Amino acid sequence: MTKDFSNPRKLGFLRVIQVLFAFNVVFTISLLVFLIKGYYEITFSTLLDLANLVFDGIAFWLIWKRKRFTRAFVIGFSLFNIFAGVLYDLIMGTFDPVGHVFASINDIVLLVYFLTSRRVKAVLVQPFSEEMRQSAAAQDANYYQPKTWPFWRNLIIYFCVFSVVGHWMEAGYCTLIRFGLIPGIYDPNSQIWSDWLYPFLVYGFGAAACVLLLFPVKNFLQKHLKSTAAALIISFVINALVCTLIELIMGLMLNQPRPDGSLPLWDYRDMFCNFMGQVCLQNAVAFGFVATLMTWVIYPGLEGLIAKVSKEVMNIVFIAVVVIFGILFFLYCINFPLPDIRPSDPDAFDLSAAIKV
Repeated sequence: MTKDFSNPRKLGFLRVIQVLFAFNVVFTISLLVFLIKGYYEITFSTLLDLANLVFDGIAFWLIWKRKRFTRAFVIGFSLFNIFAGVLYDLIMGTFDPVGHVFASINDIVLLVYFLTSRRVKAVLVQPFSEEMRQSAAAQDANYYQPKTWPFWRNLIIYFCVFSVVGHWMEAGYCTLIRFGLIPGIYDPNSQIWSDWLYPFLVYGFGAAACVLLLFPVKNFLQKHLKSTAAALIISFVINALVCTLIELIMGLMLNQPRPDGSLPLWDYRDMFCNFMGQVCLQNAVAFGFVATLMTWVIYPGLEGLIAKVSKEVMNIVFIAVVVIFGILFFLYCINFPLPDIRPSDPDAFDLSAAIKV
């Protein structure tokens, strides 16, 4: 007699997995109250475990709602956990196949179960609303209106804002390297550790590239692919390749070797899977993640928020942002020392007086 797996109330082992997801989230978060700052160390494994709490919470909700996407989500995240661990161990030179199999046993069990279970295929059948998906895709497409003033106004605002925010992002990324959470190099004397409002124009141009180039690509993929997951994955790959190509071009133009062979701005020759020391796999993945987050979440979200604000208010915001950016740019990026004035002289330059003028 063939067993019926279609009853949505009977989840079998899937119910056990759902309960374990919920228990892990509640129990682990409860234990965090016992951690005292300065008495614990955050490692890559810790970050991965915290990311898995988010995964467990989402997976619990997807199973509860019987969403068809649950299967792809669990399989995808299980593969991510397995390969992220392998990649990290390879980069650090500590890869142990047997040890990694035991460390990944939970993900392997989830992967095998969701790949082979007939109950998963029979019970998790509720789709995300196709109508809502198409509506969201159409709304995103409406944001790309390069023949209108609001489009370029907002783009200039993004350029100015993300030139500064990108500075903070790079500082955060280098902080992870500094504390050994991810491999890489950083310059302790770099300007990223001071002058926190210093605009890094490369990130402003990066934000503009996401809006002008990568966002239309994302819309095209959403329009022509029925699977959102497939569109997201292809978009990520394209974003990573484009950003890495930009970094490579910048490196070949501005990061040429010194006479002693060292690279002046950045040097990835000791990084895993690098090319000429100018680009590496780790940064390509990071760029792809940030660009995908920008094109899929941040930019549409910001456009949706701005659409709720009157044009007059946004024009005022635009003026304020441009003026503030101009102050920062000329204060930090363009400096012409006056003759016969020493930088150490406290009376060398009265900034407040200059502003009053």
